[in-house]
Amino acid sequence: MTSDTTPTPQMLLDELPARFRPEVAGTTKALIQLDLSGDDGGLWWVRIAHGRCTVGAGPVDKPDVQLIMSASDYVRIRLGQLDPIAAAMPGGPMRVVGKYGTAIKFAKLFRTA
Repeated sequence: MTSDTTPTPQMLLDELPARFRPEVAGTTKALIQLDLSGDDGGLWWVRIAHGRCTVGAGPVDKPDVQLIMSASDYVRIRLGQLDPIAAAMPGGPMRVVGKYGTAIKFAKLFRTA
């Protein structure tokens, strides 16, 4: 990815397994649904289990947490331009549905792009 090209959510999600920090995850098991609106938006999922990260597109049944935001805000979070904890605060651009603690843990499991 070149520095003059803004990555899409799909590009960043495809990189998550390589950016995963299993030493931070430990025994974490979680299924996260990303619901991204706007240009390049869509539904994606991230599964953390057995020290591994897998990703895919589409809806999932019974995610532990659902993160709802614009695709552009997700890109800013992954690039380190928007703090995910601040984004999830009341009035922030991200809505968290489900286990808030899982969302906080999720924010720490990956190196930024």
